[in-house]
Amino acid sequence: MSEFLSGMNPSSIWLMVGVVLIILELVLFPGIGFLFAGLGAISVGAGLIADWIGSLSAQFILFFLATAFWTAILWKPLKKFIEGKESGFDDMVGSTAIVFGQSIEKGKIGKVKWSGTIMKCQFDPGAEELEVIGPETEVIITGVSKGVLIVRAKSPAG
Repeated sequence: MSEFLSGMNPSSIWLMVGVVLIILELVLFPGIGFLFAGLGAISVGAGLIADWIGSLSAQFILFFLATAFWTAILWKPLKKFIEGKESGFDDMVGSTAIVFGQSIEKGKIGKVKWSGTIMKCQFDPGAEELEVIGPETEVIITGVSKGVLIVRAKSPAG
């Protein structure tokens, strides 16, 4: 392996490391920050190709600075993009689910069964209702937030 790397141009190594880090972020570890480190590594590769840097210590300094730069530039836009994405669960809102397992308590995460799937849930913060809803009780799904269903008690009238 070391023979393979020793025969390669340092810019190619940095570019490959950058691509591998970005792939790791997209495929295995979303949300870890490998995307920013990958962009930092690609920046070092570009700096080497442009012949702006030479020493190994300068490469690592540029890597850390570029990673910090990309993080500062892209963190908020990416976070806003991810939070603004449609959850894909819009068809759930307004439908009925059944409290599963243990009772749901206000302020705690519980479980409901919806369309044959058991999912995490919590009380709708805007709902003025009971402190506890027992198992096998129907609830109304009022929203979805980060994979957790927001529910409120189903009114007795329907």
